[in-house]
Amino acid sequence: MIFGHGDDTYRYGDKVKINFSSNIYQKADLTGLEEYLSQHIDAIRHYPAPVAQELEEMIASKLEIPANMVMVTSGANEAIYLIAQLYRGWTSIIPQPTYHEYEDACKMFGHLISYERTDELDILPQDRIYWLCNPDNPTGNVILKPLLMRIIKQHPRYLYVLDQSYADYTIQAVIRPKEIVDSYNAMMIRSFSKKYCVPGLRLGYFIASPIIIERMRQIRQPWTVNILAIEAGKYLIEHDPKVLPDMQVYLAEAQRLKNELQKIEGLMVMDTFTHYMLVNIDWTSSLELKNWLIKHHGILIRDASNFHGLDDHCFRVAAQSPEENDALITAIKEFKATK
Repeated sequence: MIFGHGDDTYRYGDKVKINFSSNIYQKADLTGLEEYLSQHIDAIRHYPAPVAQELEEMIASKLEIPANMVMVTSGANEAIYLIAQLYRGWTSIIPQPTYHEYEDACKMFGHLISYERTDELDILPQDRIYWLCNPDNPTGNVILKPLLMRIIKQHPRYLYVLDQSYADYTIQAVIRPKEIVDSYNAMMIRSFSKKYCVPGLRLGYFIASPIIIERMRQIRQPWTVNILAIEAGKYLIEHDPKVLPDMQVYLAEAQRLKNELQKIEGLMVMDTFTHYMLVNIDWTSSLELKNWLIKHHGILIRDASNFHGLDDHCFRVAAQSPEENDALITAIKEFKATK
């Protein structure tokens, strides 16, 4: 586990005025969910079901897939670690830069790890898993759906883990769960945290063939998903509150932020298909910029130096409101003037 994933507002208390560090939308209206949970708070007096079967059936019905293909997990991370455990000792291909928990989980369970170096692929064992974050974190890159579907079908010997936690933050086409029902070499991870902006609940789900799901159940600990998270999940699936902004408008604002950052001399911003973006700064370190912004403006950015393959000149920001984005741009310009 690398500290700093998600965000690290816990380090700064009330110093954070604008949070660009988290990829999760900051202004979601969760009033309905909060009221529902307050009315069901007495559920904490009881153990949750060892298997969240009712919630799994609700998810499956919503996605139009068989219920035995769904397993509710304690966030996306539990699914990641269970996959690594189930396929202990396999080869894992992890294209970089990407979410670091894939690598941490694979190291924990003795995987041979490759970062998709072309000269390695021909000599690696055939028992291999490809970990594909789509949209990717931290780059915002999205693999084209037809290309990804073709790769999965043409290589049935390999397993593919499709982490689509941020699928609701892009307008690019991604693979739908029901499109992998007959693809026994494809697994999918989805997250309530991102779609409904509730990372503190630690709630996600895993989609795979019934055989893989059953094998996963045999190795997981009981009661990993708490009872309030299960209740929240049932409410969210039933009511499906629209807590995210209009994505066309939001991504247009993210593109404006990207363009304005790109105008600052010494900043290079990667193209992105979602609301967050990776930035390289050549005249200071990402940590120095981060510390200055939080101290002088209460603005928190994500120091991306702990992503594999990135260095201490990389940071990530997620677009906020136009006014907040302008505040970030002005603050970085102010900092540059001090150098």
